[in-house]
Amino acid sequence: MFLIVSDKQKQLTDLVVVLRKLIKMPFIFSIACFEAKRRQKVRDLRRSRHLRCNTSVLSLSDERFVKSFRIDKHTFKMILEKVKPHLRVTSTLSHSTQLAAVMRYLATGCHQWAVAKDHHINVGRSTFGKIIHRFIPLMQNLLCGDGISLHMDNHQVQQSHDYFLAKFQLPRIFACVDGTHFRIVKPVQNHFVFYNSKGFYSMNAMVLCNYNMEILAIDATHPGSCNDSFIWNYSSAKEYLSKNLNDKFVLADSGYALETFVLTPYKSAEIGTHQHRFNVKHAEARQIMGRTIGELKSRFRCLQRTLTYQPIFCCQIINVCCALHNICRRRNVPITETTENEFEETEFEETEFEDTGSYLRDEIALAIPH
Repeated sequence: MFLIVSDKQKQLTDLVVVLRKLIKMPFIFSIACFEAKRRQKVRDLRRSRHLRCNTSVLSLSDERFVKSFRIDKHTFKMILEKVKPHLRVTSTLSHSTQLAAVMRYLATGCHQWAVAKDHHINVGRSTFGKIIHRFIPLMQNLLCGDGISLHMDNHQVQQSHDYFLAKFQLPRIFACVDGTHFRIVKPVQNHFVFYNSKGFYSMNAMVLCNYNMEILAIDATHPGSCNDSFIWNYSSAKEYLSKNLNDKFVLADSGYALETFVLTPYKSAEIGTHQHRFNVKHAEARQIMGRTIGELKSRFRCLQRTLTYQPIFCCQIINVCCALHNICRRRNVPITETTENEFEETEFEETEFEDTGSYLRDEIALAIPH
């Protein structure tokens, strides 16, 4: 028996076959795209591993190295030599690559994914998180002891005296003190104490700097709701200076109390009086405080952005940045970008100023030439 198939039935059968193929094509096309992307990721991963294994951050030019990591190669090698004995070989990444990843984060202020995509470093996001939590506490212990110190030898003290006397007619000035806020994410516990008067969560840090814009003391352990004078009154720096700062002064704004070793501006000084002349010179001299904090935050951009860690770790990051800032100042590592720090002068509550402090301030104010 022969099956007779008409032309119309053949056309219908061919049409069904074509439709079945068309239905399968989008599925096949999506599989092909997925496979192409997978193979591209594998090639990129192999390429990045090859570059990471066959290149070194120290091969960069000196100018590009400083621009990328905010420290020079000599400082980088010095830090690497200090941290190496305290690190265990738990990763295929070299110690120099891990340190470079940490410095890149401190320099750019970008979040971890940006550092992980840097072609010189190229580590995974989760890997970088482990690296930074390993390096920052270690760098704080090894760098801050020598990098941040209130001790100044006689030559440095004399240089400070000469600088402030020659430029501002203010004698026997040792340093300047003020506070600055560093943004943090909303903490998990007791978040309300970190909410400051400016409307964001922060750590309020006391900073003490000298004539060379080096940071002599830093206290970043207090939440943003604390005011500057409270942090200063309970700081170890004040306790040390009150016992060792003989016949020398620290410049502070009107948010601090006048003391035998702390000079603050006069309140409601009339123009043309010796009090007003003193206030003008006092304000000009204290501008070095703003330049110091501005350079610190410009050199290490992570301090300009919101620190996405818990307060204790944020404090460690701030301490490390201050120590690195001092090292760069002493070695004259250049920085092109600067940010002026805005001071918020708060009036200190009326208290009974010490008679000796008031007398010393009057003596200095009267000696300023017209």
